[in-house]
Amino acid sequence: MNSALASIGKNLLLVAIVILSASNFFYSWFNWNELLWIQLFFGLAYIFLSCYEILNASFKASLPVQRFSYFTFSLVALRVLKASIFITFAMMLFTSGSRAKYLYVICLIIALTELIILLIKHKRNLCFISIYANYLLFAESRLKKVFAADIEVIEFRHEIFYFVKKNKEVFQIKLIHIKEKTTFLVAINEWVTRNNVNVSEESKGKIEKALGA
Repeated sequence: MNSALASIGKNLLLVAIVILSASNFFYSWFNWNELLWIQLFFGLAYIFLSCYEILNASFKASLPVQRFSYFTFSLVALRVLKASIFITFAMMLFTSGSRAKYLYVICLIIALTELIILLIKHKRNLCFISIYANYLLFAESRLKKVFAADIEVIEFRHEIFYFVKKNKEVFQIKLIHIKEKTTFLVAINEWVTRNNVNVSEESKGKIEKALGA
């Protein structure tokens, strides 16, 4: 089973348990304890498939390419925010006093999954920048490729690389999030030179100064 199938499977499980729980409001097929066990079963399967999906990506990320861990504060904030929102929903549902409270378990499962995925990404260094022959691969919440041929100019200010594409889209790399800064600077400088990417004169001096530091 690949990541795509795992993604489809976990989403189908989530939809199924939401529909089942909502339908139970009207038809009362299960009592609370029975519904709770069903939700927990589906929830564990959902967490398993979510972990499988990300761990399968971990295997691909271990392929022998030049890779630098890139775990940003914004990614942590996004995952924690999403988890907090679902925990808040769970509390609201649980204290609602209506039968809608039976959905709170689903919200807690989603919140827990978000936190587990965040932990896995941190432990397995699944947020990274890979340097290939003619493009850079950014892996955070999703994969992004930046081809050298698409870059109009590179700027380097305050330890931040700005890759300005010809369509004016901008990608940033903040050195504060990279542990091996010197190694990365050498690698990215070699990549820029090899692909003849345009770098502003001011930025060239700053990069050389950073390399010499």
